[in-house]
Amino acid sequence: MNEIIRLAHPEDAAAILGVYRPFITDTAISFEYTVPSIAEFAERIRSITSEYPYLVYEREGKIEGYAYVHRYLERAAYQWDVEVTVYLSDAVRGSGIGAKLYAAMEKLLQLQGIINLYACITASNQASINFHAKTGYKMVGTFHKAGFKLGEWQDVVWMEKAIGCYSDKPQEPLPFTALNDADVAAVLAGFNEVRK
Repeated sequence: MNEIIRLAHPEDAAAILGVYRPFITDTAISFEYTVPSIAEFAERIRSITSEYPYLVYEREGKIEGYAYVHRYLERAAYQWDVEVTVYLSDAVRGSGIGAKLYAAMEKLLQLQGIINLYACITASNQASINFHAKTGYKMVGTFHKAGFKLGEWQDVVWMEKAIGCYSDKPQEPLPFTALNDADVAAVLAGFNEVRK
């Protein structure tokens, strides 16, 4: 089977949006109400990749999942923190691809100097809570009735994971674009070895 984890590009917007669309239209997993245009989504990818990794999982030439991070909060003291996101198509959900995307993402974030990962999850999405717990995230707390979607007030839970060491003099994280291309390629190659 031909499958690969690679960096996303703005040209992937339509395919990635194909994975994301049902989470907007059919669930309270995403708190967006309206499916963004392909142009808007391409701009989101462009904006995120200027600072952080954005990964896609492609099987037989079709994008079936993706993961990205963005800045958790804007104040300078939060620069070592990111919020994580992963979405998978029905075809690959439960197959270990989400964990593989997260593992690759974490290695890239460690190269940048990121320490804290945060996940904001709709409280009714037990599958995502279980997934994050299985990949090393710990529950932090619940924001009650944080969003209104599908005719109901939705609680969200926050989970966290540390992937770096805490120092009294932490170095500023590097933007993703400052990483050595060979180092990025080596990380991704480690997740794209041919299955026997």
